[in-house]
Amino acid sequence: MIEINLLPKELRKVEKVAMQLPNIPLLPIVVGVLAILVVVSGVLGVLEIKTKKNLTKLNEKWNVMSPQREKTGKIITEIAANEKKVSAIRKIAKPELNWTKLLEGVNQSVIPNIWLADIGLGRSIPGNKENKDFGCLEVVGYALGNSEQATLLVAKFINNLEENKDFSDYFETIELHSLNKREVYDEEVMMFELDCYLKKM
Repeated sequence: MIEINLLPKELRKVEKVAMQLPNIPLLPIVVGVLAILVVVSGVLGVLEIKTKKNLTKLNEKWNVMSPQREKTGKIITEIAANEKKVSAIRKIAKPELNWTKLLEGVNQSVIPNIWLADIGLGRSIPGNKENKDFGCLEVVGYALGNSEQATLLVAKFINNLEENKDFSDYFETIELHSLNKREVYDEEVMMFELDCYLKKM
């Protein structure tokens, strides 16, 4: 018997057609994804190890360079300080220091049993020892002999400096800053420091 459906099309039952998914094997996909993850993880691990090694090497180089960096920093600081000293001296010295002439004057003033250890620009100026302006030349040296002998030698050296025009023309006064007993190679000596105050403009 033929079945005729007289209902309008919109009211008729629609037969459900079952959709068939393609038959895809899941196991190979899972295995493939896991393999990719393992490879990526391995690559990241290798990169991490290399990065740590490189970082360790860089840290070692940095630590090796540390003393050099400190020396460089000290040199830069000293250069800046010396530039400041020279600039200050030029501002206050009258006439401007002629170092060749000045050092020749010191050399001419040295006497037997006196030797010099250092000559440099100091911080003191007359009447105000705490002033940070560079207003004096500091002369450091040694006098051979006991306290009395050394004191006489230093006094004679100061007198020679004051009388030497190549040296004394630059300075208002030359003062004994300190005189201390020392022993050098089993010999008794006196270490002295002189403050030579520059003439102001």
